[in-house]
Amino acid sequence: MNHRIRVLQIVETLWLGGAQRLLPGLLTGLDPQRFESHVVALHDGPLRQEFEAARLPLTVVGARRFYEPKVVSTIARLVRTRQVDVIHTHLTGADVVGRIVGAAAGVPVVSTMHNIPRDYDQQKWHRRALQRLTARTLAARLVMVAPGIDVEYVRQWGIPASRIVTINNSVPMAPYLAIAEGVADHVPPTVTTIGRLSEQKAYHLLIAAARLVLDKRPETRFRFVGEGRLGEALRQQAQDLGIAHAVSFDGLRHDIPEVLAETHVFALSSLWEGLPVTAVEAMAAARPVVLTDVGGCRALVTPGVEGWLVPPGNVEALATALLDALNNPERQRLFGRCGREKVRRAFGLEQYVRGHEQLYASLTVARGRARIAGLQR
Repeated sequence: MNHRIRVLQIVETLWLGGAQRLLPGLLTGLDPQRFESHVVALHDGPLRQEFEAARLPLTVVGARRFYEPKVVSTIARLVRTRQVDVIHTHLTGADVVGRIVGAAAGVPVVSTMHNIPRDYDQQKWHRRALQRLTARTLAARLVMVAPGIDVEYVRQWGIPASRIVTINNSVPMAPYLAIAEGVADHVPPTVTTIGRLSEQKAYHLLIAAARLVLDKRPETRFRFVGEGRLGEALRQQAQDLGIAHAVSFDGLRHDIPEVLAETHVFALSSLWEGLPVTAVEAMAAARPVVLTDVGGCRALVTPGVEGWLVPPGNVEALATALLDALNNPERQRLFGRCGREKVRRAFGLEQYVRGHEQLYASLTVARGRARIAGLQR
């Protein structure tokens, strides 16, 4: 091959989310001798500064809706002028548009499914229908973010298993591995969660569990990091339960390692997940985790080894696990140490980048063979 493989990454929005936070690490990790990348975001957001700080080529379309004509025309023009070899899409709007443009241009499309089918099924009917239809008919490969998720896409969406690959989610490990085990003595017992304040994360259940925890451990503090449309309702819930003094809403933060350094236990109360990047970060920081048993969380946590898994929607079970974690400092350290070793081995950035390099290269080779076959007919 005489030129670098040109990959166009399309993401729906630059607002905080696991998909967006993975991209800078992937793009800076790709071998620059073999790959050339460009990012297109359909909607702007605060994470734009991370892409710009890393000097990653970025085009922000500024669309109101993913199906606006200018979205398709902008991406089609980039594919043509940059002679793109592979399109890689993230999140529904980007998935649908990227697959359509790829099909029209004869460019293979990879779509990372950052969640399980249930997440996509929560969307408006037209987004849900277009996601499923184009995934089945136009995507060359669907990337699963954790082991075991592929079964749901095969069964529920009818995706052929041959078009599915698994590449474990990852984060740049160094800032988290540098965090010391344990927490400074002056920091009160702190339970931290990080993510969008959305229905998926079910933070109303975590706040209800916090009420039960505070009955036994009133010195505990609960920290919510992230933004979202449910923020005001969650603040009101904490106020109504009389625990607002123990619950902080920190908004969007760009210093997650510092946040985790002051965390005793990391928790997620999600009703569904793909593989939560924030949990991987917490484990890399040697923090024990309490997660709901959904999606790829089981690939992260063996109960009693790296943390706790609880049934989704069960406030009492969540509170019990949090109390067990808070009441056992030695177990906190042991689980944190085991979790750090696990994610360093299985969810490090190197395996994530190499997996994508192999995928892009294989699709480019297959495309070249298809072109030759077409010329020989």
